[in-house]
Amino acid sequence: MVLLKQNPPIFDGIGEPAKAETWICALERIITVLMCNDEERMTCVTYGSADIWWDTKMKTTPRDQVGRMTWENFKEEIYIKYVPTSYRKAKAAEFYNLTQGRMSVTEYDRTFRDMTQYALDQVDTDEKLAEKFREGLRHEIRMSLASRERLTYAEALALELDVEAAMPKERVTENTTLALPPPNYSREKRKWDEK
Repeated sequence: MVLLKQNPPIFDGIGEPAKAETWICALERIITVLMCNDEERMTCVTYGSADIWWDTKMKTTPRDQVGRMTWENFKEEIYIKYVPTSYRKAKAAEFYNLTQGRMSVTEYDRTFRDMTQYALDQVDTDEKLAEKFREGLRHEIRMSLASRERLTYAEALALELDVEAAMPKERVTENTTLALPPPNYSREKRKWDEK
């Protein structure tokens, strides 16, 4: 099959929820590029160690429902099994509180984009996406864009990158302790010498 020639990633069925999410995302990229239909997508299910879990799931599912299983059903089951609700809620809270902090705008953008999947209701329009992104920016960058309203996400990001590039760079010093000048003993020495 064409899909197997793409070396799809293997999910071992154990580990962190992020591994399951990464596996599903990687498979989706491949099947989207290959323009696989739902039947071809379902062949991905039997590739990897998670296939034992899926086989058991199919054996316990009523026969009339097995034939109607779709890729979306499979993804939903994977999320139920390997990406617990508590994990998704914690990630949604993390996204809600996400700020740029010491990240560059590019790093913040990447982190922001990766986390949008956990709170789609907060970013389900481009306007909401741009506003949420701007809210988390460092004060000095956010303030420089305060007069610009109704920007698309792409426009806001481009302006924020320009503002960041124009900002003075912080100096990084190897030695963070302040060096005090040596004491001026010459005056003191003269006083003692005069006596």
